[in-house]
Order: sequence, then structure tokens, then C-alpha cells
Amino acid sequence: MITRIIRIVSCVIISIFLMSSSACGVNLPTAKVTLKVVDENGMPIKGAKASFTIEGLKTKNKTINNLTDKNGIFAVSEDSTGYVWYGVEMDGYYKSRGEYRFTKRESDKWQPWNPEITVVMRKIEKPVPMYARNTGNVMPDIEIPAINKEVGFDLMECDWVAPYGNGRHADFIFKLQKTFKSRDDFDSTLIVTFPNKFDGIQVVKENLKGGSMFKLPRYAPEDGYQKKITHNKTGKGMGAPTDDYEEDNNYIFRVRSEERDGKLIRAMYGKINGEIRFDPMNSKTAYIIFKYFLNPDYTRNLEYGENLFKNLKSTEQVRPDN
Repeated sequence: MITRIIRIVSCVIISIFLMSSSACGVNLPTAKVTLKVVDENGMPIKGAKASFTIEGLKTKNKTINNLTDKNGIFAVSEDSTGYVWYGVEMDGYYKSRGEYRFTKRESDKWQPWNPEITVVMRKIEKPVPMYARNTGNVMPDIEIPAINKEVGFDLMECDWVAPYGNGRHADFIFKLQKTFKSRDDFDSTLIVTFPNKFDGIQVVKENLKGGSMFKLPRYAPEDGYQKKITHNKTGKGMGAPTDDYEEDNNYIFRVRSEERDGKLIRAMYGKINGEIRFDPMNSKTAYIIFKYFLNPDYTRNLEYGENLFKNLKSTEQVRPDN
């Protein structure tokens, strides 16, 4: 009997200890963070709709909304796992969003204590209709029709030119070089060139994962275009293939350029959000994967409005930031 009582008391003590430990485990450190919302000139924006979503335990996230004050400030202080999402919107401006990850804690506070995150809001000025399309990511469907041949691609038709498709104007010219023995032993190069004297492309370095939904330049540059870019993708042995993509690469291009007396008269301009990728592993040739926006009005405006492509599949649709 005494032994049984001792066992019961021991179990109760252990249970109390475990409950106390568990309770201590859910006491999250406090995170304090401040948003400073400004326009493109660095001036504070008052009255912007700002929100923080604070990550808690077991997906119990907490969202806090408020308007920025006269200094463009909105601050929160909440218990958190250290992961914070934020977003800002304002009439007449493009939405901005991002995230912040705390990595260090001291006692009951996340460090650094109260970091200030500057959010730049860009005005909506003059969006124009464009031919905008994602040629595929999860399920690409634009396949290069031949190896070791220059093949024209019509951006308005999103198709290859004759004899491979219904395209009428070669905006980009793709050439695929490929040797393929197996998925673990191949080498491939994609070469992109242009048909006209003043056509070309240039890299714009910008991480599109956070910040304003509209991040690339409003207007295409007047010069600085190059006539060719190349990408390589290689598989040698087990493991993922290697490539020369860069995550912050985006592109501005000029096509359908017209000239008179050796001078540029007019051209169409556009942009590519992200890299120009290709997949030589799941095709006899290769799939082309890129997200492009073509402005057909012969101005350098790159601010995207209405999509001139209609009835696109969900995988083909684009937003300014994707």
C-alpha cells in the first residue's frame, strides 16, 4: 500500500514538472519591429494601410493592421517565433510586401530589438496594355523545335515562326546546342540573338521576391543593349545539373526596331521578370521558360496594365511581380 502511494505521488510530481516545462516552452520571446513607409523620393507616406503578421506556435499567427503616422511609421510588439510578414498598400501606389526573420534572442526579446524596415512605395503612373505571358514553369509548353538551328520566336503570337509555328515576326532568335547521353550526362547551351540592327537585350539586377510589386525601371533605356546572351546547363554524374542562372537577373529588351539613314526611328520595348531558363532534360530538344511583357505602342514605357493576351491558362498568367 505504501509502495503504491509512493508511486502515485511520484507520478503526480513528474506530471507537475512536465506541465511546468511545457508551459515554459510556449512563452515566446517578444519581437518588436517598425515599418517606415516612404515614396520614391524618400518622403514619408501618411495613412498607408500597413499590416504585420506575427508567426506564433502551431500556426496561430496574429495579424495587426494600422495606418502609418505622419512620419510614415507603424510599429508592433508581439510574442513571436521570430518570423514576421508585412505588407503595405495605398491608393495610387503599388502594393509592397516582405518578410523579416529574427535569428538571435536574448532573454525574452528577439534581437536586434526594434529593427526599422524601410518600405518604398512606387506610384501608379501610366500602366499600358502589354502582351504578357509566362511560357511555363511547373508545366512548360513552349518547346524549341530544332537543335543547332536558329529559330525565330514571335512574342505577340507566343509561337515559333514558320515553318515551325504560326508566328509572323522573329522577335527573339533561339539556338539550342545539345549533346545528351542521359540525365546524368549531358551538355547544353541556349543562345539568344536578334534580327535587327538596333534590337537587343540588357540585364537588370533586381531581387523580385520582396518590396514593391512593380520593381523594374518604368522606362526602357535608350542604349546599352547587347546582341546576344547565352546560358549553359550541364549534367555530369549524379546530383542536380549545374547552370549559370543568377537569381537577381531580369532583362529589358528592344525588338522590331526600324531605322532610316542608319539611325533608330522606333522600336518596341519589353521586359522579362527573372531569368530566361531552359529545360533540356525533359525534352528531345528543350523547353523555354520565361515571363515576358511586350509593350506594342512603340514607347519605352514598361509599366504593365492590361494583358493583351486573352483566355490564358492559369499557368500562363503573369502579375507585375512574378
